[in-house]
Parts: sequence; C-alpha cells; structure tokens
Amino acid sequence: MDAFVVAGLIPVAILLPHLLPLHRVDPAVAATVWMCVLMLRALTAIGAVIFVFVFMPRTGAYDAITHWCWHEALPVLATHLGLSGHPLAHAAIVLPAMALAGSLLWALFGLAQAWLLLRVKLRRTLGGGPLGSTVIADHEIVIGVSGIGRTRILVSDRALGAMDRDELAASLNHELGHIRRRHRPLRLLASVLVGLGRPLPGTRSAETELRFSLERDADEYAVRRTRDPLSLASAICKTAAAQSSAGTIGLGGSGRVMLRLDYLEGHAVRGGRRLEQGIGMLAVTLVGAVVALSATLPSWALATPKPEHTITATGAHCAKDVRAASLAPAPSSRATEAVPGNA
Repeated sequence: MDAFVVAGLIPVAILLPHLLPLHRVDPAVAATVWMCVLMLRALTAIGAVIFVFVFMPRTGAYDAITHWCWHEALPVLATHLGLSGHPLAHAAIVLPAMALAGSLLWALFGLAQAWLLLRVKLRRTLGGGPLGSTVIADHEIVIGVSGIGRTRILVSDRALGAMDRDELAASLNHELGHIRRRHRPLRLLASVLVGLGRPLPGTRSAETELRFSLERDADEYAVRRTRDPLSLASAICKTAAAQSSAGTIGLGGSGRVMLRLDYLEGHAVRGGRRLEQGIGMLAVTLVGAVVALSATLPSWALATPKPEHTITATGAHCAKDVRAASLAPAPSSRATEAVPGNA
C-alpha cells in the first residue's frame, strides 16, 4: 500500500472509535478496538520522531525553514547577538525524540512508584480472606487486584465489615474476572503505550475508554458467576467514593461508574446485531493496521531518501552559483594581451 494512503488512513483509524458507541457492544471487542487505537497512536508518534530525526535534515524544505526562522523570524539572535543557528537547528531535530523518551520514562517511573507503594501496603497484611484474597489494613473500603507484580486480590478490613455476603462475593468475582480475562497485562501495556502516544491529542481519552471496557468485561464475568448484578452494583457504589490503592485495579474503576451501574441495573441495553458486527469488523481492521504498520515502520526508519531529495537548500544555491559561473563568458585573450601594449 502506498505510504500516502497509509498516512491518510491512520488518522481516520485513530479518530473513528471516538465517534462510535463502543459502550453498547461486547466489552471485550470494545477493549480490542481501544487497545489497537493506543498502539496506532504510539506507532504514529514513533514514526513522526523517525521522520523528523532521519528524513527532515535531508530535505531542502528543512534548510529553507530553518533559514527563514533564523534570519526572518529571529533576526536579533542572528544579526545583533551573532549566534549560529546550526546548534539550535540540530536541537530542534533531536527535541521530539527526547520528548518521546522522556514521556516513556515518566510512564515507567509511575509504574515503578506504584509497585513500591503496593509493596509498602502489603506489609500491613492481616492474613487471608475469602476466595483466596489478602486482607490489608485500610481505613477505606478497598477491593481490588494488584496491577503489578504477584497477582493478589486485596480486600481491606473495613470492606469486610461494610459489605454483606452477596456484595462481597460479587466484588471478589469481579476481581477474579480481571485475573481470568488477562486484564492486568493489558493495563500495563496500555500504560507504556500512553507514554509513547502522549503527544497526540485524545490518548488519555482512549486509555480511559479502554479501562472502562475492561471494567465492564469484569462486571459481566462476575454476573455470569453469581447471577446477582444488583449486589455487584451495590458494592460498586460503596467503593466508588474510595480512591484505588496504588498499583491495584479497584472495583470502582476510573470514570463512567454511572454507565456501569445502568447496565447492571438494566437501564441500559446493548446495541443490535448490526452494530456488533460493524464494531467487530472494525476491530479486525485495526488489528491488521497495527500489524501492517509495525511491520513496515522499521523499513521506513532504515530507508534512504531519493537522491533528488538529498540536496539541501544551501547546496541548491551553491550549485546554482556554480552553474552561473560556468556559463559566464571567459575574458578575451586579445583584450588581455592589449593591456601591456596600451601601457
């Protein structure tokens, strides 16, 4: 597929899911769509950095733009202060790569910090709880699964006293759904992808939608096991006000709690068969786009621009001067010899 066609289709693939009612389809399919969107955003950001770092310095447009910025937009620096524009031009090329690396390191730092805070919290364990959970000391109603490190379902001592047996069973099955449905590695991968795609607008929104889809998927898992959606809704209401512990996936989730409650209480229904099929086809298309872009991105990074594009603006002016000099008429030998004679 032509590179220009791919460049035109990627923004459509990234933005289209934000316009569709994905909350009305199977949450697993919706989560697949949002995960692909995050991957496309991360690959797009990496591709943009590669283009700026590898291809921009080899084009005449780069020299033309830097020359204009330095001598027209910032004449004080160039004329009065006598500063050279080459170091700043080089810094402008490296800056996007440094910003992307910094964003990724910040995301990794957040994961490491969450892991350390979780380790501190696990030092205050009070023993084993129901369904293989671990009881921790906390003044808030906390029920969640560890998002980093060893898989554990965490229940605070206050949650054991605040919930009845049905609410506790529904909550624990919800957290078990996160484990059985492999949501933890998806959340970790999403954090890394957000770090890479952070410069693109809407990346945080895509991550929020992904987390909402994973929460709904865990809700449906719990309802299938307990046949008691109202108890799960009640437990979510009790834990929604509490902040999720660091490094855990809390029962209250992050955002759009009311929509989750609407589905559990029967106030919201899924879309029809056509919507499910359409979103399913979109998910397959996005998976193919991610695979294709991942396979072609290394070749773009190693590609060499065409020879006609490697002449810089300065080189073009120099070549023009050389051609003009070569076409200028040579001085006449007779005129040269006549000078001494006239003297």
